[in-house]
Order: sequence, then structure tokens, then C-alpha cells
Amino acid sequence: MNTLRFEQEGPIGILTLNRPERLNAINHEMLRELHAFWDERHRDYGCRIIVITGAGRGFCAGLDLKAGSEQGQWQPDVGPVQDSYTFQSDLADMVVKMRRAPQPIISAVNGPATGGGLSIAIASDIRIGTETARFACSFLNLGLSGCDVGSSYHLPKIVGAPHAADMIYSGRLIDAPEAKEMGLVTQIVEHERLLPTAIDIAKGIVRQSSPLGLRLSKEVLNETVTGISLENALKLENRTQILASQTADSREARQAWFEKREPEWRDA
Repeated sequence: MNTLRFEQEGPIGILTLNRPERLNAINHEMLRELHAFWDERHRDYGCRIIVITGAGRGFCAGLDLKAGSEQGQWQPDVGPVQDSYTFQSDLADMVVKMRRAPQPIISAVNGPATGGGLSIAIASDIRIGTETARFACSFLNLGLSGCDVGSSYHLPKIVGAPHAADMIYSGRLIDAPEAKEMGLVTQIVEHERLLPTAIDIAKGIVRQSSPLGLRLSKEVLNETVTGISLENALKLENRTQILASQTADSREARQAWFEKREPEWRDA
């Protein structure tokens, strides 16, 4: 991969957006590599949780507007509108793949997360940031709709409708303290502690949860945040709970609880 870097520490995967000279802005190559990355995670049972961060001083500045003709390599028989629509659809599908990935995702936001970069952050399950983290739903400022790449779906569920409307309509930069206050990030840490903190959170999750239980938990949350009825949510929870309860890991967890020790997970 040229625009991404992926490392694995045991069951924890660390994905780094790696175009630091462009604040990790998304070009065609990065988008193709992100699609391939999330496709590979679908059956990656060795990776149980993923941390995303950005190389250099930024998380992701969204679409690379200065990429010039690279962003618009129109097919001779298509044209700019169709080509742009294909690229837009590919961006949207990448966010869908993030949510469908069985691994929970932690975004470690080390600087600006704007436009499509904000969309990557809010498609994650957990977000932490540094004091230099900045967030902006900047689409409207570019003469576009303020709702793009999942912002109208994810933002209201994370920060509530009034905060989401403020971010979408104004496009203004949200600094780290305000992001913490509105719930966009769960904590703010010093720069040198950002990745270690995210990894510590990931380690705590994988230590306390069985591999199947963790995957099923994300699956249920993906369904329930869409606004399904209580009855359907309960049916889904019942199904996954009984499924998980029949595994060797479930028996091991109960035994470990009685013996006052940490469980040794088997069904990785």
C-alpha cells in the first residue's frame, strides 16, 4: 500500500492514513486502497479491533482538492458528471464497508479531521483526540450540500440534532474542547499519548470480550442505531446472545469469573 500503513500488535490492527504532505487527504489511490483494506478485514479473524490515525500533523483533510487531473481522470465514453458520481459513490461505499467490518474501530484524531476525514472519524465506534484535533463538516463551504459521506446519518446520532445542524450548516471548525463537550470525542490526550491511549482502550476491549461476542456486539449496534423498533432490537439481541452463549469462550468466561481470573479466549 502506498497511501496507507497497516501494522498489527496481536489482535489490534493499526491503520495509518499515510499522505502526510497533503494532511492525509483522500485521492483516488487512497480510496482504492481503503476499499481493499476493508474488504480484507471482513474475514480477518486475527484482527479483532482497529485503530485509525493519520501520519504527520493531521488525521485527514477530506478530499484532495489540489490533486488536479488525478481526481478527474474521466473515461472517454463517460464524462465529468458520471465520473464524479462514480467517485462520490465509491466514497460512500467505503464508509459502508467501515461499518460492516466486524472489528470495532477507534479513531485517534491527531489534527484536522474535515470533510471526508470527519466522515471517517464519525463512522468509527470510538473517537479520541489531541488538543490540536479539529473537526469540520466543511462541504457547504465549498458550494456543496452540507450533508455528505454519512454526515447527516452519523452526526445526529453522536452529538444530537442541534449540534449536528450547527456543524452541517455553518461548516465551522470545532476545536478539541468543544468536541469533547458535545460528545464527538470521549477524551483529549497529549499528542505523544494519543496512539498509546487508543491502543490501551483497544487492549481493554479485547481482554474483556470474546472474539465472537465483540463481533456480534458491533453487528447489533449497527442495526439498532438505524432506528429499528424496540421489539426488533430485542429479537436481534436475543438471537446473538443465545448464539454467543453456546461457545467455548462463553463457558470459559463464566469459569474465569468464578475463579477470579482473566479469561483465555479461544474462538479467535
